[in-house]
Parts: sequence; structure tokens; C-alpha cells
Amino acid sequence: MAQKPVLTEVESEASVGVRTTAAGADIRPHGVSATVADSIASRLYEDHLLLRREVSRLHDEIDKLRQEREESEEEDAIESDRPAEAIPLRLARWARRRPFVALILLIAIAAAIPASGRLWSFINSYEDTDDAQVDAHIDPVSTRINGTIERVYVDDNVQVKAGQLLAEIDPRDYQVELEQARANYLQAQAQVKSAISDYDTAQARAQAAIAANSLAQHEADRYGVLSKHGVASAEQAEQASSTANVDSATVAAARAASDAASMTRAAREASVAAAKALLDQAELNLTYTKIVAPVAGIVGKRSVEVGQRVEPGQELLALVRNDDLWVTANFKETQLIRMHLGQPATVRVDTYGTDFQGHVESMAGASGEKYSLLPPENATGNYVKIVQRIPVRIRLDGQQGAAEKLRPGMSVEATIWLK
Repeated sequence: MAQKPVLTEVESEASVGVRTTAAGADIRPHGVSATVADSIASRLYEDHLLLRREVSRLHDEIDKLRQEREESEEEDAIESDRPAEAIPLRLARWARRRPFVALILLIAIAAAIPASGRLWSFINSYEDTDDAQVDAHIDPVSTRINGTIERVYVDDNVQVKAGQLLAEIDPRDYQVELEQARANYLQAQAQVKSAISDYDTAQARAQAAIAANSLAQHEADRYGVLSKHGVASAEQAEQASSTANVDSATVAAARAASDAASMTRAAREASVAAAKALLDQAELNLTYTKIVAPVAGIVGKRSVEVGQRVEPGQELLALVRNDDLWVTANFKETQLIRMHLGQPATVRVDTYGTDFQGHVESMAGASGEKYSLLPPENATGNYVKIVQRIPVRIRLDGQQGAAEKLRPGMSVEATIWLK
């Protein structure tokens, strides 16, 4: 005997409907009221209408997807054949898919058009580079004499003033040299005085010899005349002539002695000058035992130590002149077209994030490579064109904020305003 199938709730409700025959007879199941049957039929009808709407919507979606696929295939074919003409199609497709974003983008573009001219003008009004750094004079301090370091008074990173004592060399050797030079100078002065006295004596003897020679010449002439007239004998005339000749030779000798004394005096005076120069040098050498700061600055690279033997010209330390700073900015050669001296500049220091104002002070006479140890030689080998950089010096204006905290070598970003 076959078992009756079990019906679900919907199937049971659907089976309990109002059935009528062609004659209009009511065939609904026994025990089911007309109100319940009408309610079930109404619900089934509404579900049927919802199902038809959903099926219609799905058909529309399928048609839309099919149409978009066909359009995409057509656009892909156009893109493969004519890529330039495909750009508007891509934009149109993107706009159809995102209409709200496309509207916002169009509004933003329309708003940006008036400001684009000002933006371009601003971008074109300056040249900047981050290949820049703070520079200053770094003065090496060296010794001018040899000796042994006796004391060192400073250390690295210490601020010193101009004329401040930095180190001292043992002065005893140079004190002895000074005393010896002073003694030599006094001796030279005494020798000059003696030479002057000898010169004066020679001059006096020369004058006496000249006077005696003048008298002898007169007597020789007189006796010669008397001898011709027979008043004086020939022997007397010869004796007077001989005496005149001797006195004439004496005058020549006296003049030679005077000239020699004059030359000796000049030599002694020159020796005094030489002794004075040696004395001055000895005094200078003694002062050089005290090594002082030539300028104000910060001590760096200190290599001198107590007891060290130093030679003339040996570098002991360096002084960074932090009161005279500038910025060296290495601009590309293509950035120098509208750049000239005096243009305002803004320098941003990476260390502090602070802007400093300045102006273009000078431009280098050659690129940085030309000053290198091995400058390039483009006439040999394979040539590769490289944009060169030209150092531009930017002088900072006046007293500005933290300018005293700047140190040579700090990285900066330099901007030069062309308009």
C-alpha cells in the first residue's frame, strides 16, 4: 500500500485553495473557510507579481551587461588600432562608471584654471637647490719658530678672542739669543765710535799734511827764484824742492788714510745696522714663543701637545671664524640663465628648520670640477655630456635669529628669487 507524500507548509496552503468546476461548484477542502482561502490566494498572487518583477529586473541587468561588454570590446579594438583616439573613450567610460567623482573633478578643474597662471608664475620665479652648505674662513694656526711646547691653554670647540694666548714655547733658548744679540749690538756701536775717532784723526792728519805741503811748495818756489838771481845757493833750492816733494807725498798718504778710515767707519756703521737687525729678530723670536689667536673663532683640529717638538710652519690647530659666514650653493649651469648679483635669496638650514635671508654676492669663475685635483679632459676618450654645477656665494643679511649657531658644513636648501 503506497504512503501519502508529506506536503510542505506552502504546498499545503496552495493545495487548500478554492477550486470551482466549470459549473461553478465550490471544490475547496472540507473544513476550510472562505476567508482563509481568499487570504492564501491573495498572498500567492502577490508573490507571483514580485517574482515576475525580479525576473524582469534580472533580464534588464543581463541586457545592460551584454551591452557594456559589447562596448568594451569595441573600445578595446579601437585602442589597439588607434591608441590616441582611445583616450576620450576611456575618460567617457570612467565618467559613466563614476559620475559623481567626475563631476567633482570637473568642478575642481574649473576652479583651478584661474589660479594656474599665478601658480606657473610663482614656479617660474625662483631657482633652488639642496646641493648647498654653510661656509666660513678656517684659519690654520702654526708656529713661526722651532722649539718645545711648554704650555697649551685651549682645547677643541672653545671660543677664543683675537690676541688670546693659545700655547707657549719654552723661551729660554731665545732669551739667550736675545742677550747675545744685544751684546753684539753694543759691541758694534763701540766699534763705530772707534772708527769715527780714527776717521777724525786721519782727517786732521790730512789737513796738517796739506798745510805743510802748501808751505813746502811755496818755499821751493821762492828758493828757485832766489837761486836764479844768485841770492841763494843751488843746494838750498834743491833742499827746498826735496822737502816740497816729501810733503806732497805725505798729503797723498794722509788722504789715503782718511779714505780708509771713512770706509772703516761705513763698515762699522753697517755692522751696527746688521747687529740691530739681529737684535730685532731675537726680540721677535722671543715674542713668537707665545702663540696667540690671529682672529676670533672656535678652536678645531688641535694637534699640539705639551712637550711636543715643533718646527716653523707646522700647523698646531685651526680657528673657525663663525662671525663671517656665507652659503655656497652649487646650482646647475642651466639654472643660471636669469641669475645675477644682488638677487634676494632664502636659505633653509636643515639643522634648525629655520629660514635665513640673504642675497647673491658672487658667482664662481669656473665650475667645481675645474678646481678639482684631477679636472676632466674632454678632448680624450669617450665624451659623455654632464650638466655642470657652478658655485654661487650667498651672503646672509645682518643679524638674524639663530645665525650665531650656524656652523660651516651644515646642509641647507638655497632658493634664489629671480623676480
